[in-house]
Amino acid sequence: MQILIAKDGKVVYDKSFGTQDKNSSKKVKWTDLYDVASVTKVTATLPLLMLAVGENKINLEQTLGEIDAAAKNSNKSNLKIREVLAHQAGLKPWIGFYNETVNVKNARLYLDYYSRKQDAEHQIKVTDNIFVITTIKDTIYEDIYKSALGRKSYEYSDLGYYIFKKKLEQDYQKDLNQLTQDKFYQTLGMYRTAYNPKDKFELEEIIPTEYDKTYRNQLVHGFVHDQGAAMMGGIAGHAGLFSNSIDLAKLMQMYLNGGEYGDEVYLKPEIIKEFTKQQYSGNHRGAGFDKIISSLSKGPSAESFGHTGFTGTMVWADPKYNIVYIFLSNRVNVGVEPNNLSIKKVRENIRQVIYDAILP
Repeated sequence: MQILIAKDGKVVYDKSFGTQDKNSSKKVKWTDLYDVASVTKVTATLPLLMLAVGENKINLEQTLGEIDAAAKNSNKSNLKIREVLAHQAGLKPWIGFYNETVNVKNARLYLDYYSRKQDAEHQIKVTDNIFVITTIKDTIYEDIYKSALGRKSYEYSDLGYYIFKKKLEQDYQKDLNQLTQDKFYQTLGMYRTAYNPKDKFELEEIIPTEYDKTYRNQLVHGFVHDQGAAMMGGIAGHAGLFSNSIDLAKLMQMYLNGGEYGDEVYLKPEIIKEFTKQQYSGNHRGAGFDKIISSLSKGPSAESFGHTGFTGTMVWADPKYNIVYIFLSNRVNVGVEPNNLSIKKVRENIRQVIYDAILP
């Protein structure tokens, strides 16, 4: 794992631990890249959405039907962007898009969908030796539009981020990978952050995630762990980003600085405040960001915000105490279940140690 802590804009703790893989003796370096999973939401999609709000391309009170013509003809039409970002819209938590394309008992891919070589029909690269039919993206969106809605109470869901990706890429006429590089990462000095990292980095610099026994039937290494993101070609709104602790700290510090970093202005401070505040009573979410509602007297403040990722990651920022905390691991390398990282609250307990150290 990599753990980084910054206080008042200065890095005060930055260490790497352990080996890259459970079967490897290769030590983790600070330069190594992790699949950050759902941390992608707050480090790729959300900065772009905040930028789009600042440029009056969207606003949080708009509905999905207003930003996506296909959603307009579905039961998602009247869902507000704010509700979707706060996971308050009744969307299904998850759809196993890959399930209909593979025999999950033995991870045998159905030839109707896949090829071992890239060809005119199979353009989307899932791994080096698996290519999915190009029309699968249309099927994924169709499944989202046709999915049932629940009642409007808090339930975490990835689905809205597929629609946000579509909207952002249409507005800016670039994919999320290029957009994030152009608008944020390059000028922030986040040179070790990217989708599909094998296109830019050596494999030995990328931390292996999991041996996938249900879908790809191989060690997922240099490709996104999330199946839905993999079927989108590795570039998705909810997952797919690879990064290291120092790069993510730069982005989170930019949020703390009110949208500024170095000599550059990226976002408007009032928009960051709007996205990072609690959106609905009884719901511990901002507009996309995770929050803490009942703050301990000696712990993260109510203004603090961040996100976790399924692979074993966390980013957190606290404006009250000017703290940035980054935790990156590949906990799924040992196995998806049991999720001892969450059960034992490892990330949260380390975060509490920070506050114990700085608060009287």
